[in-house]
Amino acid sequence: MGGGSVTTTEIGKLLGDIIEEYMGLASDRVILANELFDAPKDSGIYVLVIHDPIGNETIGINQSIDHSAGTETMARVSHERFAIEIISRGSAAQDRYQEVQMALKSVMATQLAESNKVAFFRGGDPMNLTAIEGSGPLRRYRVPVIVSNIETKSASVDMIDKFAALDTNVDVEA
Repeated sequence: MGGGSVTTTEIGKLLGDIIEEYMGLASDRVILANELFDAPKDSGIYVLVIHDPIGNETIGINQSIDHSAGTETMARVSHERFAIEIISRGSAAQDRYQEVQMALKSVMATQLAESNKVAFFRGGDPMNLTAIEGSGPLRRYRVPVIVSNIETKSASVDMIDKFAALDTNVDVEA
């Protein structure tokens, strides 16, 4: 990461790294939701980073052409929706879920976001999802996040405005 376009998977990893560092969690406690994992059985916190493709939106697409180099660059600005779920068997998730929002507004998060050409925004208020677990002991909180992302792709192209020189023969009779 850093400098160029960032994929959705890389954004998820970036969010996980920021939360891991800010909250002082071990790396095996921050999980991308598409990975296979066994939920920890102890009372410690673990965090799921979930990409929500349903709420994504393209804000704009821009095209620029460098005629001298024969390249076309396409840029897409989008808002990608993520959910950060903080879960524990004890009260740790209940006591610390607000740290997720603080982590994403920290100086470290701002610096990493800027170096990766993304920006983090609150996607709404945290939600208490503990009731989903029924009578089980899990405490679960979801923090919605919107990530503004710029993706770019350049390619060589044959310009459509390049035509063979015209040969014009005009007979002028006087």
